[in-house]
Amino acid sequence: MITTSHAILNAAILGRKEKPTHHLAVILGSILPDFPMFLYFGFYLLHHSHIRVAPGYLEEYHFRQLWVDWGHSIPLALAGTLICFLLKFQNGIYFSLGMFLHSLEDLPVHSEYAHRHFLPFSNFRYYSPISYSDVHHHANIVAPLEWLAVVISIAVIWRRGLTPTAQVILLFVGIGQGLFLVYTFGGIHW
Repeated sequence: MITTSHAILNAAILGRKEKPTHHLAVILGSILPDFPMFLYFGFYLLHHSHIRVAPGYLEEYHFRQLWVDWGHSIPLALAGTLICFLLKFQNGIYFSLGMFLHSLEDLPVHSEYAHRHFLPFSNFRYYSPISYSDVHHHANIVAPLEWLAVVISIAVIWRRGLTPTAQVILLFVGIGQGLFLVYTFGGIHW
């Protein structure tokens, strides 16, 4: 799924109007598993090459092995939830649950970039028959359904009463994802 989809879906699932302080923890936990990919991409854009390590390069595959898959570990997210629960650290619970839901949401839609969701207990990767980004694995159906889930989640969050800034951000993300889908899968290129 697109990273912003995780944040919006999880805010709709875990967020509560009476506990708005937990929204940031949910959103950060929902984004963190993908954060290393943004760092790698930023480095690649700045330096126009892969990250150099002796004696060669740290290719995207190796970077994902080291950082991204650990961020998508369901056992680690559940352990974080349990530890935060025992310590009565509410924001930590919501942060860890955001990471947990992120991994669950990725499982059924990653056909080409499957994560090792069960680290450290297993290196198993589930290669789904469907994808959110690969048209050879039905992304032309999956991606619009993801966007529909985002639009519904925005409506749910909106009803909880948001600041004008939060409303603008949600509209920007919702419209942006919709335009991205039209551009990518609709054949309309401007």
